[in-house]
Amino acid sequence: MVVCMGGKDKRMEDYAKYLHQVLHEPENSVYEEGTKDLRNLSASEGRYCMYKVGSALSVSHGMGMPSFQILLNELFKLLAYAECEDVSFIRLGTSGGLGIEPGTTVVSKQGYSSMLKPYFTQVVCGKETNYESMCDESLRSQLLACGKRLGTKIVAGNTMSCNGFYEEQGRLDGAMCTFTPEEKMAFLRKAHDECGIVNIEMETNMFAAMCNRFRVKSASICVTILDRMNGDAAGITEAEYKRRERQPLEVVAELIKSSST
Repeated sequence: MVVCMGGKDKRMEDYAKYLHQVLHEPENSVYEEGTKDLRNLSASEGRYCMYKVGSALSVSHGMGMPSFQILLNELFKLLAYAECEDVSFIRLGTSGGLGIEPGTTVVSKQGYSSMLKPYFTQVVCGKETNYESMCDESLRSQLLACGKRLGTKIVAGNTMSCNGFYEEQGRLDGAMCTFTPEEKMAFLRKAHDECGIVNIEMETNMFAAMCNRFRVKSASICVTILDRMNGDAAGITEAEYKRRERQPLEVVAELIKSSST
């Protein structure tokens, strides 16, 4: 089973419908009664969406690590109760690039914190514990191969995950800013040059650590909307944004399709 996760409800609903089409409407999908409309299995709670398409789940996780960590705990328990085996978790979404061409898709090697630490720090009962945040190497290799097969511009690199979108990512365009453009650039250059970080988002560091703790494979694949070395706003059309946003979805669909044949 492959569990596909992304931030937005609409993105993951659309992705479920796309997978349903790509996989030729697998019979073991879950539908609304008496229809061929995919059923949102989490609709009654309203906190996230979840669709089952063949042997895949398409689930939204919200924005940032706290909401995502709640979802992972609930999904881990659900899959354990269902006695599912050989499960892979894949996060897909968008990100800001660092020193790479906008539109490049990044498959994460390791998740770094915004303090540029190569691990996730979990606080339990007032005490900090650091957990390994490497993504699965074999799953990463498969995604890279699928991307290249599709002609996607795709690379592997480290990913920084932040608890905020503006100040913590070194953005100058938020409502508040307490640092200079020079400080911003020094931080981004250090992340890229010393840590091998090629994109920034808000989840992979925690996601990889949680999957390692639960002993399931994880991968994070995100397209870069802009190069943060050159600014904080993308400046692209809505059509171009949607085209880039679709790239990781297509790569993961290729992986699922090739695994099911």
